Amino acid sequence: MRKVIYTACLYWFAISCFAQAEPDLMAKVDKVKMDQWVDSVFDAMSYEERIGQLFMVVVDPKSDARNIQKMMRYINEIHIGGILFQKGNPVTQAEVCNRAQKASRVPLFISLDGEWGLSMRLNGTTRFPKNMMLGAIEDNNLITEYGKEVARQCKELGIQINFAPDVDVNSNVENPVIGLRSFGEDPNAVADKGIAYAKGLEGMGVISVSKHFPGHGDTSDDSHKTLPSVFHSQARLDSVELLPFKRYVDNGFAGVMTGHLYVPSLDNTPNLPASLSYKIITGLLKDKWGFKGLCFTDALAMKGATTKKTDNPSVKALLAGNDVLLAPATPINDFSAVKEAIDEGILSLEEVEAKCLKILRYKYITGLNRYSPVKVQGLSKRLNSPHAAWLAAKLNAEAITVLKNESDVLPLKQLGKKKIAALAIGGDVGNEFQAMLNRYDTVACFSIGRNSTAAYIQNVYNRLAGYDIIICSVHTVRIPESLALKQLAAKKELIYAFFTLPYFCKDYKNSATKAKALVIGYENTPLAQEYAAQVIFGGIGAKGKLPVSIPGLYYSGTGIFTEKTRLGYHEPEEVGADAGRLDEIDLIVSEGLSEKAFPGCQVLVAKDGMVIYDKSFGRYEFRGTQDVVDNSVYDLASASKAAGTLLAVMKAYDEKKFTLNSKIGDFVPELKGSNKQNLPVKDLLYHQSGLTPSINFYLDAIDKNSYKGSLYSNTKNTSHPVRFDANTYVRNDFRYYPDLVSDKKKPGFTTEVARNFYISDSFKDSIIQDIKSSRLGTRGKYVYSCINFILLKMMVENQMKKPMDRLLHDDFYAGLGAWHTTYNPLRVMDTLQIVPTENDLFVRRQLLRGYVHDEAAAFQGGVSGNAGLFSNANDLAKVMQLFLNQGVYGGERYLSEETCRLFTQSKSPTCRRGLGFDKPVVGNVKASPCSPQTPVSVYGHTGFTGTCFWVDPDNQMIYIFLSNRVNPSRANNKLSSLDIRTRIQDAIYKAIK
Repeated sequence: MRKVIYTACLYWFAISCFAQAEPDLMAKVDKVKMDQWVDSVFDAMSYEERIGQLFMVVVDPKSDARNIQKMMRYINEIHIGGILFQKGNPVTQAEVCNRAQKASRVPLFISLDGEWGLSMRLNGTTRFPKNMMLGAIEDNNLITEYGKEVARQCKELGIQINFAPDVDVNSNVENPVIGLRSFGEDPNAVADKGIAYAKGLEGMGVISVSKHFPGHGDTSDDSHKTLPSVFHSQARLDSVELLPFKRYVDNGFAGVMTGHLYVPSLDNTPNLPASLSYKIITGLLKDKWGFKGLCFTDALAMKGATTKKTDNPSVKALLAGNDVLLAPATPINDFSAVKEAIDEGILSLEEVEAKCLKILRYKYITGLNRYSPVKVQGLSKRLNSPHAAWLAAKLNAEAITVLKNESDVLPLKQLGKKKIAALAIGGDVGNEFQAMLNRYDTVACFSIGRNSTAAYIQNVYNRLAGYDIIICSVHTVRIPESLALKQLAAKKELIYAFFTLPYFCKDYKNSATKAKALVIGYENTPLAQEYAAQVIFGGIGAKGKLPVSIPGLYYSGTGIFTEKTRLGYHEPEEVGADAGRLDEIDLIVSEGLSEKAFPGCQVLVAKDGMVIYDKSFGRYEFRGTQDVVDNSVYDLASASKAAGTLLAVMKAYDEKKFTLNSKIGDFVPELKGSNKQNLPVKDLLYHQSGLTPSINFYLDAIDKNSYKGSLYSNTKNTSHPVRFDANTYVRNDFRYYPDLVSDKKKPGFTTEVARNFYISDSFKDSIIQDIKSSRLGTRGKYVYSCINFILLKMMVENQMKKPMDRLLHDDFYAGLGAWHTTYNPLRVMDTLQIVPTENDLFVRRQLLRGYVHDEAAAFQGGVSGNAGLFSNANDLAKVMQLFLNQGVYGGERYLSEETCRLFTQSKSPTCRRGLGFDKPVVGNVKASPCSPQTPVSVYGHTGFTGTCFWVDPDNQMIYIFLSNRVNPSRANNKLSSLDIRTRIQDAIYKAIK
C-alpha cells in the first residue's frame, strides 16, 4: 500500500513540476545576458516608466498629425510598454511603428490581433484561412508551417506578439462572436490545432497568446457588447472549455489572454468577468496550473470589462493577476488610477515592478534589446512572398470538405455527355468559383441575389431546367432555401458548395438531403471557391474533415475523401518549383512584346498534374485594344498535327485499323497506281516518307490568264507590291476561276476558306491529284512534310468512317472538357474570343480571324491533317496531360497505355522525329527545337503561327506557348531570332532544379 501511495505521490509531483515549468521561450534564453540587459533598463527607469510598461494601448496606423500626436502623448506621458495597431496597411504601420520606437526610451512591444495572420488587420497582405477552416485540415504540420509564416511576416513588420491562437471550443451554434474563429467543437482537436499554430509562432520567436481564457465558445452573447455568461459545471469546463488552455500551458507557451466572461463555477462573484477575477487568473491559471508567462487582458474598452463606477478596470485587472493591460478605454486616466492605487496600498509596488521586470524579460527574448527599425522599402513584396501564397493556397486546398457523394458523383465524369450549369446564391456571375469551374468544362453561369426580382428568379430556374447537372454555390446566409431550389434538387443532379459557416447548411436541409453531393468551402474567399471547384472536377482530392456538427445533418469529423483525376491549379512551390525563377518568363515575354516579336501570348507550365504558371500577355494585335485573356483562342498551326491528327491516328491504331507498317495506299485508294501507294504509315509519322514538304493547292484555283509574269518575286516592285514572307513578294491583281471560287455559300460551294470565300466542293479532287502527282524524294531521309499528315487525316477518316474534327470532338475534346479546342472555331464561339493571325493580302485578302492561317488547310475547309486546330493553353494542357497519364484523364481511359507508350516513346533511327511528335536533338543546340536542358524523352510540336508545346515525362511536366507572331505578317521572324520559346523553356528547367 505504501508503495502505491509513494508511486502516486511521485506521479503527482512530476505532473506538478511539469505544470510549474516556465515557458519554452524563457527556458531557452541565456538568462545571464538577459538579466544584464533587463537590470540595466529597469534601473534606469522612473517609477512612472515602470508602471507604464504594463499598458498596451490601441493606435491607428495612420500618419496624420492628430494620430501621431495622440500616440506621442501615450509614449511621453504614461510611458506605454506596447502598442496594438488597428486596421490599416503594412507600409503606413511600419512607418508609424518606426516613429513610435524612436520616440520611446524603452523599446515597445508591438502586437497584432492576427488570428488568421496580418490580413485580419492589414490590407494588402496574404489572406490565410480562419480557424474553422483550418480545423478541417488533418495535417497539423501544415498548421505549424502556417504559424511560422505568420511569425515571419510579424517580424518583417516589427511585431513581437500575436494575439493568437483562439482556442475557444465552439460548441454553441448560435455563438455570435467566435464561430469561424474557433478550430471546432472537439476540445482535443482544438488544442492540437492551437498548439501547432503556437509552435510555429514561438518557434520563430514571436509570442503566442491563447484566448479567450477560460473559454468563450459556448456563449450566446458578444463580450464586445455585454458580459457573456458560461453556466457549466467545473467538470464540464475541465473537459471542454479549459482543456485546450491547459494543454497550451502544459506545452510551454508564453501568453494567455483572459476573457471578459462570467463563469460562476470558477468565480461566483456576481457579474465579475474572468479577466478581473483573482480566483480564475491567479488561483487557477497561475497557481494551480503554474503558468509563468504573460497574462494579457482582453481589450479593457470592451463592454464585457465594465466595472462598478467606483472601480477602475485596469486596477482590477492587475489585482486579478494580469500582467499587461490591453486597450484600456482611457489609458491616461487608467494610468493615474494605477498610480493612485499603488500610493494607497491597494496595489503592491513590488508586484507591479515584478510585472515590469517580466515584461522586460520577454522584450529581451523577442529581440527588442537589439531593435532595428522596420525596413519599409520592399516591405509589401517581402510580406507577400511566393511561399506565403503557396501556403495560403495549400491550407485552402487541404480544408475543402466533401460531406456527401452519392454514387461517387465527385469528381465529375463523362463531361461530354452532360450539360452543366452553375447557380450562385448570393454571389456574382463569373465569381472565382464559377471561373474555376469553367477551366474544366463549359459551364453555364447564373446567379440569384438578395435583390433579385421574382420574375428574374423564375427565369433563372426555367433556364436551369435545360441542364443535367446543377452546381449550386451558396455565398451568403441572408438568402433562405426556396421552394424552387427544393424542386430543382428533386429533379436534377444537384451539387452543393457552401462558402459560409458550416452550420448554415441546416437552413438548406431539404434540398441538401436530396443533393447528390455537398461540399463545404467554409469561407467566401477566392481561394476557398477555387479549390472547392477543383475538388468537384478532380483537380485536387478532398481531404478535409468537418470540425463542427451541423444539427440534423452531419457530425463533427465527417469527411469523404475523393481522388485527383484532372489537372489542378496551384502555386509553384506545391511541386517544388521556384516561383522567383519562373518570374523570368515574364521578363522574356516582356522582351518579346517590346521587340514586337508577337502582339500577345499565353504561357502555361504544369508539373506533377498541377498547373503552376498560366499567364496571358499583350493584346490581340499590335495596334489593337483587346487584351489576351485565359480563354483567348489561338490558331495552333502545325501543332495541330500532334494535338489533333495524331490523337485520331492513335485512336485508330488502338482499334487496330492499321499497323505502322501498313501501306498508306491501302487506306487512301486515290493513291493506287502512284509512287505513293506503298509508303508505310510509319514513314509518314516520322517525316521520312520522301513526300514534298508542302503544296500550294490554292494555285489550282487561280486563273493563270488573269495576270502576266510570275506570282512571286524576291524583290518588291510595282507588279509585286505585297510582302509574303521574309524573302518573297507577291502580286495581288490575279483572279480566281469563277467555277472554283464563290463569294457566297451555295450548292456546290459549301467549303469555306475564309469570310465570303468558298471553294468548290470538287476542289478536294484537285488536292488529292496534286499529292498523287507531286515529286517523291528519297524514302528514309528526314524531310518535314505537311503532306504526310494530310494523308494521315484521310486514312483516319476512311477507316473510322467519321470526319476527323467530329471524331476528335466526340472521342476526346468534349470528354476532356476542352471546349475551346476545335476546328473552324467561328461555328462554336464568338469572333472576339479568337486571336487574329495574318492580314493576308495575297490569297484571301483579309485579316484572318477564326479562319485557319495555313493555306493548305484553308482550301480543305479548315480541317486538315497538317493544321486547322484552334485552342487555348488551358485546353491544350488537358490533351498533353492525357499523354502524360498514358491515355487516362478525368478518371476515364481514352487510349490504351500501350498505344500511348508506343507513340510518345518511339523515335526514328535516322532523325530526331518521333511517331508524329517532334523531339529534341541531343548535343546539337542549333538543330534542336528545344532547350538544351530537355531530356531525350521530351516530345511535342511547334507551329508556324508562333506556338509550341513540349511534354516531359521524366519531370512530369508540360510547357505550352501560344502566340500569333504572324500578325500582321508572317514576315516577322523575331520570335525565332530572339529565341523566345526556347529561353522560356530554359527558365522553366532552372525553376524546377
